[in-house]
Amino acid sequence: MSILAIIGLVISVLTALVLVKGSIDKIMGTEEMKANFSFMKLEKIRVATGVGELLAAVLLVIPATSLYGAILISCFMSGAVALHLSLMGGVKTYVPLLVGAGAFLGYILTSCC
Repeated sequence: MSILAIIGLVISVLTALVLVKGSIDKIMGTEEMKANFSFMKLEKIRVATGVGELLAAVLLVIPATSLYGAILISCFMSGAVALHLSLMGGVKTYVPLLVGAGAFLGYILTSCC
């Protein structure tokens, strides 16, 4: 395994850990997540979003399904960026951008090398 593949694996695992933390917060219903989803009038899909993100994180760290995980993460994070920009005034837009970029960077480095 090359050094780039190892770096890609580390990036993928770190990205998955960040995503797992956020998804557990959504599923468990922390006050911040409840407030955010309520503000956006999306409280009905909070748990489903958390479960989808958790699935994406698991897919990302399994080598055979990492591409599907990266694609799914990019879908969730694109939606998060759009919502942050349109409804929340651009607050913390960098977080979903970094998570989405990390998913694909980790996949690319792991698969190409």
